Amino acid sequence: MLRFIRNLLIVAALALGIAFGYVNFQQVTVDFLWSDARVPLVIILVTSFVVGIGLALLLLLTRLVGLRTSLGKTRRQLKDAQAEIRNLRSMPIHDA
Repeated sequence: MLRFIRNLLIVAALALGIAFGYVNFQQVTVDFLWSDARVPLVIILVTSFVVGIGLALLLLLTRLVGLRTSLGKTRRQLKDAQAEIRNLRSMPIHDA
């Protein structure tokens, strides 16, 4: 049942995307610094969406690498602290 609902949502999203592309297919002029070009609006919208997703993934990956590094450092500190606790527990207690 969940697979059917997921597939239905995918088909609905594809139909909505196709309708969006059909409605926004008029030609627009894109002015670059050195030239200009006439391209369909839907191409510009899809390209900007894909570039935005790519930049977001790049930022996410850099954050993830930083968090992984921090996690590794914390795990090493924990391991050292546990070793120190084991050593302290094995030491005999001397009364002064």
